[in-house]
Amino acid sequence: MLIEFKCRNFLSFKDEICLNLSTVDTYTEHKDTHILKTNKLNLLKSIALYGSNGGGKSNLSRAITLMDNLIHYSFRDSLNKDEERGDWTGDFKLCNDTIGKPSMFEVSFFVGEDIYRYGFEMYNWEVISEWLYKTEKRETLLFSRKGNDFKINETRFEEGKRYKEVNQNVLFISFLAQYNSGESGKVFNFFKKLNIVNALSDDHISHVTRKLLKDDEKFKKWLSIALQFLEISSVHVSPDEKELLSKHPVYDENNLLTGFTDFSVERNESDGTKKLIYLLGAIYHTLKHGSVFVIDEFNSKLHPNLSLKIIELFHKYNNNGAQFIITVHDPTLLDKDVYRRDQFWFVDRNQFGSSELYPMSNFKATDGLRSMSDFRKKYLNSDFGAAESIELTQEFINISKEI
Repeated sequence: MLIEFKCRNFLSFKDEICLNLSTVDTYTEHKDTHILKTNKLNLLKSIALYGSNGGGKSNLSRAITLMDNLIHYSFRDSLNKDEERGDWTGDFKLCNDTIGKPSMFEVSFFVGEDIYRYGFEMYNWEVISEWLYKTEKRETLLFSRKGNDFKINETRFEEGKRYKEVNQNVLFISFLAQYNSGESGKVFNFFKKLNIVNALSDDHISHVTRKLLKDDEKFKKWLSIALQFLEISSVHVSPDEKELLSKHPVYDENNLLTGFTDFSVERNESDGTKKLIYLLGAIYHTLKHGSVFVIDEFNSKLHPNLSLKIIELFHKYNNNGAQFIITVHDPTLLDKDVYRRDQFWFVDRNQFGSSELYPMSNFKATDGLRSMSDFRKKYLNSDFGAAESIELTQEFINISKEI
């Protein structure tokens, strides 16, 4: 389970930002359905992140994606030629103090009852620093590095003895993943269960639905029930395994059922239906395996009622510790009946072009925020920031009249 994610000097994030999934203990709403309870702290099952266009909310998912990709592939990619890796474009470009400086990424998460804190700094595909801590009763350093200068806790991190084999452009965790051993294996396995997608594209989730339909009979039944409102009887893989087919009922002139026909999901179904079929596979997989699922632009092509049902699914029928993080514009989700106050987060750019990340819980009763407040109205009124739009100034209006 994810506790928090931090990054600094990456794209629009100049200063360190922290997305924290710990609950605010004084909040009592939805305490029986929206919280994952552990012996050490309570975590939120989901987060909804709002922000204006260009505010930087998609950069948060890009930061998590880059960290995930570097952990999975930095050892493999270190064998590529420099031109094959592309240019490093991570650092914040609107401040002289950050240009050419490393980007920082860090996550804290549970494995069983133990807390791990892992992070690194990187610039131009070289590891500037890297660290791993583990907390049982107290936090203990397992390893740290500055470039190729390593400090290894050989008692608690025996696999760290391999540090002499690691090049400066390879993350130590990525290198150790090939051995899948000890503490490093636990860290790498957390990232294996981390899924990040952009909902504007189906590229990273369509294969999940396809594989589940081939291998999981329970999913087939679950999906067919979920799609009944669309008059889809079932979804299955074609005999040649090249595409997904949706089965639709066929009726005669008296509206009597005469049989069924197959549609190609990719070619014949609407974009919204296609997205829902693919998304439901990823959601089922997330709930089954207790994964962390991050979706950028969640509400794209989804009716608000569908969005509500999916969020309800994660809150009420989440048995394995799954977590759901979305970036979203849909104001209908800004509702006290859908989320707790500590589940709403915002991203907004300041006057210097830097994105700032902050929770609704920063706003107190003295700011007019209470558990029964109309969150949607307050957000659209820019009481929380992160909702700016085009300003129709008189000069803008005058020019518009002349178009």
